[in-house]
Amino acid sequence: MNCKIRARSLVNPTEDLQKVIQSLSNVFEYDELELGEGYVEISGETSCLLPLKKYLEKNRIRDTARKILLKGTSPGEIIFKLSKQAAYVGKVNLMEDDLSSLGEIDVTIRAEDTDEVIDWLCEKEVDCISY
Repeated sequence: MNCKIRARSLVNPTEDLQKVIQSLSNVFEYDELELGEGYVEISGETSCLLPLKKYLEKNRIRDTARKILLKGTSPGEIIFKLSKQAAYVGKVNLMEDDLSSLGEIDVTIRAEDTDEVIDWLCEKEVDCISY
C-alpha cells in the first residue's frame, strides 16, 4: 500500500511556531517539514501515519475514525481535520467541522485505493473464540 500524506496547519499571530510544529510531530512521523508564511506543512509516505494508526488502536476509536475518514473520501484522496490543540497534548481528535478559533490541522492522504488505506489505519483485531 502506497500513499502520500500532507498535513497543514495555519500559524496564527498569537501562536508559538514551535508548538504548532510539536502538534504535527505528536501525530505524524513526517519526511519533510515546510515553513511558509503563516503555515506549517509536513509531508511523507505511508510510514508517516504509524503514530496515528497506533493512537486509534490504543484508544479504541477506530470505528469512529473510519466513519469520519469515509465521509472525507473522494476518488484518490481522503481529507479530514485534526484538532491542533488536542494534537499538541498528544491526543487525536478527528474533526468534522472547524470548531477552534485557532484552526485545525488539515490532512490529505492521496492513494489509488483509499479503502485500503482506511482499512489499514482502522483495522479491527480479530477475536478468537474457542468452543
